[in-house]
Amino acid sequence: MLSPSILIAVVVNGLLTGALYALVALGLTLIYGVLHIINFAHGALLTAAMFAAYFVYRLFGIDPYLAAVLLAPAFFVIGYTLQRFIIGPTSHGDDRNMLLVTLGLAVLIENALLHEFHADTRTIELAYSFKTINFGFTFVSLSRLISFVAVFVVALVLWLIMTLTDTGKAIRAVAREKLGAELSDAFWDYIEGETAG
Repeated sequence: MLSPSILIAVVVNGLLTGALYALVALGLTLIYGVLHIINFAHGALLTAAMFAAYFVYRLFGIDPYLAAVLLAPAFFVIGYTLQRFIIGPTSHGDDRNMLLVTLGLAVLIENALLHEFHADTRTIELAYSFKTINFGFTFVSLSRLISFVAVFVVALVLWLIMTLTDTGKAIRAVAREKLGAELSDAFWDYIEGETAG
């Protein structure tokens, strides 16, 4: 029979790991909800970001959690550049083309990473990698707990931005009514043209 302490440990560790997958899914949902793009390259870019964090640690000794904060703006620029100069122009606004373009980008990025770094597993050994915290009913890995807190903070900040700021409300409005947002944009372009002339 399965021990309750083992069951609790498995459930807690499953929730901590699931939080990381939830953060990845949050990014996919935001992209699809606003841009209506099923981004197959999302996972490939995440893999590239993890390799970047690995090499930032190896070359400069920067902790991977701190490296994630430093690398996020760089990968934002990469994502924007891909959308602006590859996905947008080549798909011509057609959803099927976007699927093919992002799938092609995923294959290209994954194979470039595989060619450059091979299929060898790479891990980072930190001073706190094997430290655990005793909660009384179970032990939790410190690194997983840090990841869970980071995921919670990022999700909370994103929720606050989406619900309390004008930019977040505009993003939600575009996601809900794309045609209405396009008409509103065209209307204001027309008004600006009239007032300028």
